[in-house]
Amino acid sequence: MKQTLHKSSTSAATAQPLWRNRDFLLAGTARFVATAGMGAVVVSVMLHLQNAAAAGETPVAGPWLVAGYLLCSALPLVLLAPWAGRLADTMDSRTLATASSAVSAAAVAGMGLGMQYLENYLPVLFAMTFLLDAAQAVAGPTWQALLPRIVGEDRTPRAMGTMQATIMIAGMAGPAAGGLLSGWGGTGLVFAVASGCYVAMGLGALLIRTRRGTAAERAGKAKPALLDGLRLIRQDSLVWALVLGAMFFIVVGEATNVLEVFLARDELGATETQYGLLSAAFGLGMAAGAAMAGRITAPRVRLRVLLASMAAASAFLVLTGVVPSVELLFVAYTGTGVACGVLNACFGAIAILRIPESGRGQAMAIVGGMTRAVSIGALALGGLMGALVPVRASFVLTGAAGVLVALALTAYVLPRFGREDAGESAAAKAVAAAQAAAEAADAVSAGQQEAVANQVPHFLEEASAELRGVKPLVASQQRLEGADDLPDGQVAIAR
Repeated sequence: MKQTLHKSSTSAATAQPLWRNRDFLLAGTARFVATAGMGAVVVSVMLHLQNAAAAGETPVAGPWLVAGYLLCSALPLVLLAPWAGRLADTMDSRTLATASSAVSAAAVAGMGLGMQYLENYLPVLFAMTFLLDAAQAVAGPTWQALLPRIVGEDRTPRAMGTMQATIMIAGMAGPAAGGLLSGWGGTGLVFAVASGCYVAMGLGALLIRTRRGTAAERAGKAKPALLDGLRLIRQDSLVWALVLGAMFFIVVGEATNVLEVFLARDELGATETQYGLLSAAFGLGMAAGAAMAGRITAPRVRLRVLLASMAAASAFLVLTGVVPSVELLFVAYTGTGVACGVLNACFGAIAILRIPESGRGQAMAIVGGMTRAVSIGALALGGLMGALVPVRASFVLTGAAGVLVALALTAYVLPRFGREDAGESAAAKAVAAAQAAAEAADAVSAGQQEAVANQVPHFLEEASAELRGVKPLVASQQRLEGADDLPDGQVAIAR
């Protein structure tokens, strides 16, 4: 019966359109608002640091200052990944999402107050950045692991593509709003609005009815080990290969995050508003790419598209380094965004569906922590390249290296995992096999019952033959008494 109820629930969630799923709409809206606020904060801080470095107000060079800020943003995702993932799998999702939103709102408010009222604001800025991303380290796997339960396993790839498209649209609106608000009302206005965005995210989390990791669900279950997420990833050969390949890809790709503000502002003369709109163009491209990737249904096609998107993103980095004007830089940024959106959505769908449901929070937290750990090295590489190599040459070199990495990963992955069933993990196959065994056992049991039922008429015929000569009324009464001793489902057959 439990299996029947589980299947019915899944079918109902699958049949319901995403736009009619109340909890999916709430989750998408909450994450949209928070991502927009985060984008506004990042652009405002980057512009502030670039202006301060250009005016000689900081003791460190501009690229190293930006690298230090991005390092404070990346460290929590790395250091807290095992604990954050275990929290996501062992605590109530509503509690975690609400608490992380409250901490994020407080951290953003602290950043704004420090930058506005403190002369030496850098320590406060970096400390509040660390706190903000510590809260997001917990929120990320919580929301990711909850999504399949909201929409059902079958709709997860489509829902993930739609959700990432929504977040990328927020990534387009947030930086643009950050650049505009920074120009109109200064950093104080930006941080006040962003703090309110995280408050709204907390309210959305409270309204979502679907929950994961409740006390009733955790009852009787052993607490997972700290590194169970890493073990789950390594048990799946395809996910492990993609994660390892993505690490080197991130090194050569994200190193340009340190340099992009100097390419746009110093090399091409972009204004503050144009710089914010460049980030918006990237977000628009990511939204389109994620939405297209969400429509892919065949695991084999999804894997090939993922590999192609890695090569395309690297090629667009090369194009970014050679564009002669801000207008063409918009084209390069949009193309890079499309490729990255496809990459993120395909990888997310492959990973989340191949990881067992009970450990998805831990696994996705470890994946995020590992990739961010590699991005820390990329930040150092970006700062080094900014000091030793011209900005344009840095983009060309990192893009070319990324193309080579994508080709090498393709040559390794496709011969081993390019089959039609590449989207089905060993764990998923084991679950399917267990369900098939249970259904077979039910069929055998039903067959045995049917065999017993079929023997009843023969038994009655033999009894009738032995009772010939006895009055028919007595024989009929004996048949009825024998039938009344059978289960309800066999009484009708006997009669």
